[in-house]
Amino acid sequence: MKRTCLFVLLAAACPGQDDRYARLIEDILIFDAHIDTPRYFLDEGYRLAERHSYYELDLPRLREGRVGAVLFGIYAQPQDFGPEQWLPRALEVLDCLHQEVKRNASGIEFAFTSDDVLRIRKAGKVAALASLEGGHLIAGSPRILRNFHRLGVRYMTLAHFQNNAFADSMTDQPLHGGLSQQGKDLVREMNRMGMMADVSHISDKAVVDAVNTSRSPVIASHSSVKAIAAVPRNMPDGIIRAVAAQGGVICINFHAGYLNAAAHDVYIRNRPKREAEIKAAGTDWERIRRIQKRYYDYMPRVSVKELLRHIDYVARLVGPDHVALGSDFDGVSGMVPVGMEDVSKYPVLVKGLIEMGYKDEDIRKVMGLNLLRVMRENERRTER
Repeated sequence: MKRTCLFVLLAAACPGQDDRYARLIEDILIFDAHIDTPRYFLDEGYRLAERHSYYELDLPRLREGRVGAVLFGIYAQPQDFGPEQWLPRALEVLDCLHQEVKRNASGIEFAFTSDDVLRIRKAGKVAALASLEGGHLIAGSPRILRNFHRLGVRYMTLAHFQNNAFADSMTDQPLHGGLSQQGKDLVREMNRMGMMADVSHISDKAVVDAVNTSRSPVIASHSSVKAIAAVPRNMPDGIIRAVAAQGGVICINFHAGYLNAAAHDVYIRNRPKREAEIKAAGTDWERIRRIQKRYYDYMPRVSVKELLRHIDYVARLVGPDHVALGSDFDGVSGMVPVGMEDVSKYPVLVKGLIEMGYKDEDIRKVMGLNLLRVMRENERRTER
């Protein structure tokens, strides 16, 4: 892909960039595939309407960031909750999301289709959608997943940090050798209901199985590039190519430790102590945030330029039709890149892509239209 401006140049170095940016930001759809704020609604009484100095999302900052749509993550980490809690917690967190959206109806509205996303964005509001992070949340039942779909869940990550009945996790020891037969059947059922299958968190073999099983494009909702940062949660080139070849998208994770291997090394080395301190803090949320901040400060600083580097790598490898945003905001314990601290900062990416020489149409794709396309393609192939 031709670059008309060097990445390191300032925007003013390329004539007309300010005008381009002003035109783009006026009506661009910024659509993030993965933000984990809803658990705070349940656990802490966190309110969307209030501007906060902590966490990464609220309505005032969404407006500043020109955000058009968010797929909110619903989850109960399998290592933190017992199996009997997975389903009820997921339902409670999802209910809190619906209630918080209803409470702020003038600024945010629940979307159930890709057309809803565009309608809500055109009305000047944020479109809220939901996702499930981990197949363990449905208690082994596609019928339960269908009910989640009725409640607005538009994708499910096939596994989270541990294996489940459907898929091997990339952070667990192989159990099925990819997807189980039950997992393949689940992907087919997701195709029938028009729900996107998410291949973040699952093993490379499981991704290949999902791509080969699905008749609709899949997404990697929050995964970064292993060729840049060789950490377990990132995707190697071959897997990126497999997702793209089927029409899917890789949504880049903003976690500083996934963008930069040196930051990841510090994060992993300190994780046992950090998690022990957090566990000891119980529900003292302010203390927990202080602990998270202290351990973030131990990590080397990671610039927003490194985030742009991951986006650019995928665009160069498989084309700009197959890369999108999956920040993992409010799921990364504040471990964000410098310059991309919260949802108000998305315009920085628009400016960065302009500086890197991307065409307007490709910037629009990366910032939201690629994800919308995959969502629409899954809707189109629904069997009613």
